[in-house]
Amino acid sequence: MSDTQHPDDGVNRCPVPHDRMSREASSGCPVPHSPQWTDDGREMAASTAEAHAAASHLAAERATSMARAVADQRAGDRGVDEINERFIALIGGKLGYGHPLSERTGTLSFTWTPEAEARLQEVPEFCRELTRWRVEWTAHKKGLGSVITPEAMETKYERWGEVSHRIEARGGQRIPWSPTALARLDRVPDFVRGQVIDAVEGGALRLGKDIVDDAVLDDTIRRWTETGDFHEGRFGFR
Repeated sequence: MSDTQHPDDGVNRCPVPHDRMSREASSGCPVPHSPQWTDDGREMAASTAEAHAAASHLAAERATSMARAVADQRAGDRGVDEINERFIALIGGKLGYGHPLSERTGTLSFTWTPEAEARLQEVPEFCRELTRWRVEWTAHKKGLGSVITPEAMETKYERWGEVSHRIEARGGQRIPWSPTALARLDRVPDFVRGQVIDAVEGGALRLGKDIVDDAVLDDTIRRWTETGDFHEGRFGFR
C-alpha cells in the first residue's frame, strides 16, 4: 500500500481514512492502524519530555511515557504511518501548556502554595495533572503572577464551571449511562462534570458504543492517564 501526503502537515498518511468522522460513517478499516516510530522521532519525543518533566510536575520516566502515548494516539487517529521528528514537532505545537510534549511547557515557572496543593488533591486523579496545567496557563494569561493560590485556582474553576453548566443545561447525557457509571460521575466535582460528560461520551462514540458503562469509563480514563491528552478532537476539556 503506497503512502500519500496530507497537505496540512506534510507527514505520510495511509490512503485509507482513519479520522473519527470517517470511522463513524463506515464500518471501519479492515486492518488496525499501527504507526511506526523513526529513530529521530523517538529521540525528539524523549528529549523533549525529559526537558519538560519538571515544568510538567512529572517524573522523567512518566513524562517520556506520556509523550510516546500521546504521539501513538494522535498518529493512529490521524492515520499517520510514521512518527518522525516532524510529526512530534507538529503535535507539540497543538498540545496545551503543561503537557511534556507541548512547545509551551518550560517557558514559564510557577510555585504552588501548600493551600493550593491541598485543594488540587480534591480533584480526581485522572484529571489532576490537566487541572494543574490549565490553572497555571490561566494564571499566566490573566496576569495573576507565578504563585498559585486557591484564589488563582478559582479563576480557572469559575470558567470551567460556566462551560460545564452550559453542557449540563442542554438536557443531560446524549447517550444512556449505566447506573454504576452514573454513580462514578457523581463523584466528579461540579465545575468539570459537564466537560467530563462530553469527553466520556466522545470516547463512547469513538468506540462505537451506544451506552456509557464502566468499560467505556475505564477506557477513557486509561487513555487520559496514559496520554495526558484530554481533548480528543472536538470532545473533552477546554
